[in-house]
Amino acid sequence: MNTIADSRLRSTVIVVALAATVALGLAACVPEPGTSKTSSPTATDSPSANPVPSSTISPTPTPSAAAATATKIPCGTLISAQAVYDFNPNFGLDSGFSPKSGTAAAKAVADNGTACNWLNQTSGDTFAFAVARPVAAELASLKTTAATGTPASGLGDAAYFSTSGGVGRVDVFRGAYWLVATSVYFGSAADASTLVTTALAALK
Repeated sequence: MNTIADSRLRSTVIVVALAATVALGLAACVPEPGTSKTSSPTATDSPSANPVPSSTISPTPTPSAAAATATKIPCGTLISAQAVYDFNPNFGLDSGFSPKSGTAAAKAVADNGTACNWLNQTSGDTFAFAVARPVAAELASLKTTAATGTPASGLGDAAYFSTSGGVGRVDVFRGAYWLVATSVYFGSAADASTLVTTALAALK
């Protein structure tokens, strides 16, 4: 009988011990009051942590700079051979003409315009004509500079005469066109008026 009682006692102790172990395990799984098992959002959950890649952002286009309008007129059309002959039969077209830097003719060529030169076969003197259609701001600047000279009537919308180093210069403005004539033969705007009028007639 004692053996049976001892056996039952040991079984009871084992059961109680197992129950205590299970209870302790469950208690360890229960969170303490005031705590949460929900994890805090990581940096990758924040909208600012995922910016739009710079490669997908289109930059604002930069407006291209305005360009002068091309004005390509053959020299023989700008001033005909007959008009040159009537001015002075010793002049002939200088087919190899290349404007010197800093001259009005070079400026016209830089503005995508035309520059022509005629050479006196006897004296070697020349007269040059150039025409261009610069952008509006530049045209206004050219007119302001030319206006420091002497106004010349009857040529285009506005015309001015000036001299430098013995060379006469006539700046003529008509619409978007800038026409300039230079020569030692031009002692006044009147000296160039016939040729200037011919050149203006060639502008369309």
